[in-house]
Amino acid sequence: MKKICSRCKYGFEIVRGDYKCEIQEIKIAKEDALSPTRNCKYFALKEAIIKVKKLHPNAKIPQKATDGSAGFDLHCIEEKTVNSGEHCTLSTGLAFEIPQNYVMLIYARSGYAKKYGITLSNAVGVIDSDYRGEVKILIHNTGKTKVTFKPNDRVAQAIIHKLPDIEIIECDELSKTDRDTKGFGSTGR
Repeated sequence: MKKICSRCKYGFEIVRGDYKCEIQEIKIAKEDALSPTRNCKYFALKEAIIKVKKLHPNAKIPQKATDGSAGFDLHCIEEKTVNSGEHCTLSTGLAFEIPQNYVMLIYARSGYAKKYGITLSNAVGVIDSDYRGEVKILIHNTGKTKVTFKPNDRVAQAIIHKLPDIEIIECDELSKTDRDTKGFGSTGR
């Protein structure tokens, strides 16, 4: 995995001015650091910062499994058995600070879905930017056997999405389309 110093990774010092690179131990001017032709191979200014707070000592800070992963894994902090057909809530022991105009969506893990029929009770969990409570995973066992989750098991995955800036307005008329009001099954099956 590429080593990135914390100042470059988050960009706090760059915004305020010159900073000292933790890896190369040299002072780099703001203009040089932000230049498209910069020489620092470790520099990686992120678009958004997601703050995570441990609410439980056994909570595990989420990480991406690979550099190309879209989401990061969420782990449970407790042992819990979910019987066939049951719904349950798994605690992550974590709270997040999602930046404004972003949302964290929680999805089922494909391995659990394929092997055991484990899905999310609400299909996709939505963590809004103004929520500061513990993130919990709503599990539904659609399989035929009970499944036991143990502490630190990866139970779901979360993906951060940027939200468009929209406004909803009431109107008397909508624009016409070829499809118009044709709904369920209108395009076949």
